[in-house]
Amino acid sequence: MAAKKPEENLEEVKKEYDPWKDMRQVFIPKMSRTEQDTLQVGVNDRTYFIPKEKMVEVPLPLYEVIQGMLERRKILEDFQAREKGLHEVQLGI
Repeated sequence: MAAKKPEENLEEVKKEYDPWKDMRQVFIPKMSRTEQDTLQVGVNDRTYFIPKEKMVEVPLPLYEVIQGMLERRKILEDFQAREKGLHEVQLGI
């Protein structure tokens, strides 16, 4: 039996990989006490409810969406903090 070429082995690995089985840990903090206890995430026409304020394992596609959301939330918080600082400086606070 002839040995498989490396390209053929790579194709088999690509076919076998399922990102939905690749689990990642994520922690979703609450921004306020009145915020809901879960985060609603939609991927591929399916909706998932991920608990906040505790470490949970989620599939890679959900992890990527959550990480993007957390990055945008951080950018927004930084912007709001800068704006608040500018506003306080203008008012002489």
